[in-house]
Amino acid sequence: MNRKIILLEHRPDYRAIYGLNLTVYIGVEVLVAVTVKDVVRYLEECECTLIFIDAKSYVIDVGLEVFNYLSKKNLNIPCFIVGQTKALQDVVTVFDPKTDLKHILQNIAKSLNVTSLSMSLIKHPKYFPLPTEFILPGWECACPIYRDFSKKDTTDIDKNFEILFDTGSIILNDTIEGLEHENIKYIYVESNLRLKFVNSLTLQISARLNDPNLTYEEKISTTAKAYQMIQEQCRKIGVADSTIALANDCIKVMNSVVEFSADLNFLLKKMCSEEGSFLYRHSLLISYIGAHIIKNMNWGSREQQEKFSFVAFFHDITLSRDELAKFTTDAEVLRSNLSEDDKKLVLNHALISAKVLSRIKTIPFGADTIVKQHHGNKNGKSLSDISLGISPMAIVFIFAEEYAHMILTREDSSSEVDNYAIVKMLSSKYNLPAFNKVLPVLKTLKF
Repeated sequence: MNRKIILLEHRPDYRAIYGLNLTVYIGVEVLVAVTVKDVVRYLEECECTLIFIDAKSYVIDVGLEVFNYLSKKNLNIPCFIVGQTKALQDVVTVFDPKTDLKHILQNIAKSLNVTSLSMSLIKHPKYFPLPTEFILPGWECACPIYRDFSKKDTTDIDKNFEILFDTGSIILNDTIEGLEHENIKYIYVESNLRLKFVNSLTLQISARLNDPNLTYEEKISTTAKAYQMIQEQCRKIGVADSTIALANDCIKVMNSVVEFSADLNFLLKKMCSEEGSFLYRHSLLISYIGAHIIKNMNWGSREQQEKFSFVAFFHDITLSRDELAKFTTDAEVLRSNLSEDDKKLVLNHALISAKVLSRIKTIPFGADTIVKQHHGNKNGKSLSDISLGISPMAIVFIFAEEYAHMILTREDSSSEVDNYAIVKMLSSKYNLPAFNKVLPVLKTLKF
């Protein structure tokens, strides 16, 4: 990879997809630029053979700015731009934003005189390097990913490489951050599987979620994996448009699970037989209980149910581990052995999650407010300090979450759910006029 091309893209998820495809399919070194100033710096520091710009996500015409710089410096470097630009299109190559990535790659390869034959003639080592900066947490591995431990005292190449993630596992944020901390620039896949790995990244799990032939059990297991993928990516890059798109597909399937669950015991039995984190099961149960409550409220509607499902999916999205979601009071958190940073996160996670969601234009109206109030505190800074005047949907959420929590944290998970005891406890804890309207509905849950 002696040829260098500049990639101008500020969105981490797009940088990752573009970067890996350019690395694997065209065999170039990709220099990532976030701003036009970065592009200029690269052009001044090294010899670059091509510039690829995804301009559609920038407010200013970055394509025109780069073009003007190239013209000013009399640099004859091919420039490929996705999106609108006022740059002279007989000099630069411009693609419609809807253009397939494969077509763009083919045009870049042609410009660099790279052919399928020339790529096939390159001799690769057994393990192919992938730049760590292009690996995002939340991706599902289509093949094993390895780490190089070549400093070991061995001549056996297979013993130098140890598996980081196996086939079918989700790439974890903590592992990626650990690699970055150690300044590890590359991880590896087997060379004969490199195309399979990169191709799989452009195939969203949405394809599986949208399969009309999924069984009830497959819907639970697939949404569990999608939930983990979204959670890991949110921790690294926040909630991007692609995250919301995948989440909406996931929520749609979760709603069908809720709708076709004969009763709560049926859902619990099926849910416990499939893999899934506490956080995921928590969200699915909250969706089920919340849907039951909303259907039986005089203000309930299909739109409100869908908004509630969205909130149930995202309310704990900033909590990185199951254990962090198991606290119910501020006192429990403060007495715990958690680090100070984790304590702050747990106590303020409602506010933090709401802020993350508020930056997204396409979320259901008011969903971020419900997320902020989902523990009953208007400011989202407490698990147990109840404020007056919170929204009716937040009140529903409080009951649904506490009910789900008590079910999932039973000492004997095989024992029957005691609905009468749970409702009695909730009635004692939330003896307020605004809350009393929900309690009678909880008594009618089907088991």
